[in-house]
Amino acid sequence: KIIKINMNLINLNVKKILGWLSIIVINYCLFFFCIYILSAILLVNKITPNIKLISEYQRNYYVIGLRNIWHSQPECIEFSDNQIYVPKTTSCSFDNIEFKTIISFDEFGRTSDHPINNNKNGIAVIGDSHAMGWGVNDKETFSYLLEKKINRPVYNLGVSGYGTIRELIRLQESDLLDKIDTIIVQYCYNDHSENVHYKKTTLDVAKEKYDLVKQGVKFSIWKKLRKSFRYSIKIAREVIFNTKKPLTFDHHNETFIEVLKKFEFLKDKRIIVFYINGHQQKFSNFPSGKSKDFNNLEYIDLNIEEDTSSFYLIDGHLNSTGHMKIAEKLSKLF
Repeated sequence: KIIKINMNLINLNVKKILGWLSIIVINYCLFFFCIYILSAILLVNKITPNIKLISEYQRNYYVIGLRNIWHSQPECIEFSDNQIYVPKTTSCSFDNIEFKTIISFDEFGRTSDHPINNNKNGIAVIGDSHAMGWGVNDKETFSYLLEKKINRPVYNLGVSGYGTIRELIRLQESDLLDKIDTIIVQYCYNDHSENVHYKKTTLDVAKEKYDLVKQGVKFSIWKKLRKSFRYSIKIAREVIFNTKKPLTFDHHNETFIEVLKKFEFLKDKRIIVFYINGHQQKFSNFPSGKSKDFNNLEYIDLNIEEDTSSFYLIDGHLNSTGHMKIAEKLSKLF
């Protein structure tokens, strides 16, 4: 009887503990979900306090609920069978919560007043949205500022959403190869996926992909709520317990080099590679110096990812200050 009574007491205590634990977990989830919703309301009203958890929540909500995508605006892009989409040679407005810009392209890429190039010593910049100049006007990009500093033509072929392989295809299909002797490659963390999976498709498949790009990523209200609840817990855990793993460049570099080997025209060009990504996402082992695989390739660690003054707080792209600092650092290489 005594044993039976003790077992009942133990079972009762276990149930109480489990009950309390359930209440704690539920309240924990509701607490951070409420902070997430409050952060979203503040963002909608353009209130962006520099508090780490709120900033992370606002960045997440911005991506799933507010952000305009440049390459989802039909007035800014047109179809390409090899590249899915390319910039139209025109100007288009591109606005988000932290900026209002006009982005212009001509036959040489992002519009600039290029100096006369009689020596064929131009420089091609390739990259994604950071190189293109997402969030800054034509005369604020690092390519434009670099051109003015060194008085050499700098052709900005960066396109939002591209990985390295499409960036090189864009350069190959341009009329610039006999005008340049140097290529600056802006690498970003998300290039890796495209560099691994990209392959030329049929015309019909390319058009289907183009239509998807124009539609953009749209979430239903229900999906936004589910994502908001899930990320309110995930982000809080990462911030509180600092569980984000450091980024390593090794597997990125292996794929990157394999992509470069596919393009013969690179052999007689100077190649400069630097890394940029927003929100303090820095590779722990990004190299600096000559490549072991390409004797004409050098890596430059600009060490700018942790400089919060160089990026938009919520959007995460380079602001005009960041472009200015990159232009200054790159100019020392010429």
